[in-house]
Amino acid sequence: MAETIRAFIAIELSGQIKETIRNFQERLKPLGCDVSWVKPENAHLTLKFLGDVKIKMIPSVTETLANSCRDLRFFDTTLTQPGVFPDLRHPRVVWIGLDDTEGKLGQLAGSLETALGNIGFRKEKRNFRAHITVGRIRALKNVTQLCDAIKGFTVPSGIKQSVGQITLFKSTLTPQGPVYEPLSQSKPG
Repeated sequence: MAETIRAFIAIELSGQIKETIRNFQERLKPLGCDVSWVKPENAHLTLKFLGDVKIKMIPSVTETLANSCRDLRFFDTTLTQPGVFPDLRHPRVVWIGLDDTEGKLGQLAGSLETALGNIGFRKEKRNFRAHITVGRIRALKNVTQLCDAIKGFTVPSGIKQSVGQITLFKSTLTPQGPVYEPLSQSKPG
């Protein structure tokens, strides 16, 4: 039996958002770019990537997750326009954003970051940006067309995501892509 598992903490997405991601990807796939597309059913909003975690640490992570959610109240957010990281000249990741103008997602991610740092997890150096990764660019083939299509895509307005549950996932990498297994779930308030 393995002594570690690959894990992350995320918000699971609604069916409507997953369908929007599928439609977005279907518009981009014919461009012939070298992109590894995230399966829409696997899409999620990562709050904290933990990496390889010792199995004996999972109860502490679960408790920390529950404590971090205790003072949080349920809220809604909406999809925003797509983009790329780090920028349009050097795209590596294709994403669709989530509105965080009130800072609630950032507050949640920050609370988790601090609490998990207190039990030994490395703190993220980059600031949290609410986004859903939909693809990873492997090579720059047809990347100009890809970026133009992303800039021209309009996400339908009003697509909501309720934030009412945070999930600790185990991630198993396979040749067919990652397999995600929920290990524990915590609900705000």
